[in-house]
Amino acid sequence: HNHDKGDGKGDRKDDILIANRPDLYRGTPEALVDTANRLDAPGTCVTLFGQEFSTISSGNHANVFDVADVIDAPSGRFDLLLEWLAAHRDFGGDEALLQFNHPGTGKKAVKDYGRDDFGTDESSWIQAMAPHVSLIEIFNAPALRTGEHQRTEDRSSLYLRYLNLGFHLAPSVGQDNHYRNWGNSTDARVAVISPDFTRRGIIAALRKRHAYASEDFNLRVVFRSGSALQGDVVAPPAVGSELPLTVQIVDDDEPDASYRIDVYKDIAGGKPASAAVETFEVTGNQVQPLVLEGIQFTGDGEFVLLRITQFGQEDDEHPIDDRVWTAPIWYEPAGAHHDDALPKLRIVQLVPDPLESDFVAEQITLRNTGLAAVSLVGWRVRDLAGNTWDLDGLGVLEPGQSRSLLRNGQAMSLNNGGDEIELVAPEGAVAQTVTYGKVSPGEVVTVDGS
Repeated sequence: HNHDKGDGKGDRKDDILIANRPDLYRGTPEALVDTANRLDAPGTCVTLFGQEFSTISSGNHANVFDVADVIDAPSGRFDLLLEWLAAHRDFGGDEALLQFNHPGTGKKAVKDYGRDDFGTDESSWIQAMAPHVSLIEIFNAPALRTGEHQRTEDRSSLYLRYLNLGFHLAPSVGQDNHYRNWGNSTDARVAVISPDFTRRGIIAALRKRHAYASEDFNLRVVFRSGSALQGDVVAPPAVGSELPLTVQIVDDDEPDASYRIDVYKDIAGGKPASAAVETFEVTGNQVQPLVLEGIQFTGDGEFVLLRITQFGQEDDEHPIDDRVWTAPIWYEPAGAHHDDALPKLRIVQLVPDPLESDFVAEQITLRNTGLAAVSLVGWRVRDLAGNTWDLDGLGVLEPGQSRSLLRNGQAMSLNNGGDEIELVAPEGAVAQTVTYGKVSPGEVVTVDGS
């Protein structure tokens, strides 16, 4: 922990914290960074180090890897963390690798990872944070228990939610050790696919999301689309074509295990994926790539990932089913990766309950807040049910120009009791998410942060 509230209570409380004593992090032979550097043996044993930023109550935890100093940005202020990272590069000269830890849900998540630090427009938060974060923790062992082989918490539904928000993330594992039980609190691991077994090579692979989360400590999984590896962003194929998906699965000490392979697909926006689109069952090691047939590409911005279940055997020491989640493979046009590459088009006003007919006179006003003209051809506004307004009729917006569009019978309605709508670019990326509450007749809703 980078802060002074990570000491806990009871037998762990000893006030030995890098927030109080930065020399414990770096600067003495026994310090974390110095110890990691001394023990690092490329090709044999690669050591990594980092800090857990923030507190759960102020914005949840995020891991920051391979930086030289103790982070002094205030807990919970992820906007200030980004400023700090811009001025404190990692030891490879790059901006530091970030991981979202144990994501929360519901009311507990309203501040998670800086949601409250970038204005009330959620898309501003996503646009700010998405380029910096490569990993999210989906399996987490109990931090405050010392027993071995504990079952991990499964937060995979939140993984799917963050992918649906537009983040490009690989799944990770946290043992969350608050005792000296490193490697023993669970068999779960984050696996990294890299030809370069060095610190810089591992960090580079994690940054590219060439990773997967596994509850089996030595299960090897390689998921590809053609030559693209899990975590890659590739050019989209023709709509309707079959995706060239393959997977290799090898477990040296369980060569006869049975597996279920669930294929998930989604695109940012709307409701997250909740069920597999296809399932395959195999037995034994799949050394040669297994072709996952019949998965069709349906549109730009789509991504595909796998959940693999290894079924436990009765003679195992721990006869339970182990789960694996891969990183996705995204199919996106050039320049569509991360919302900061999108034109600066924004919804600035809404009239959900006009004095005339809702079916005709509901109104949305958009503004080009960027420095270049934007053609509205292919842009649309979408609600969570998938209903849309096409924006083609707005033509081209010059920089600083605003223009309004009436519903005129289009399928999507602006609900008078409150709603959530998305501004969607032609390639499928969500450029803005707008949420508003109950409105009165004729009320003009001004969108914050626009």
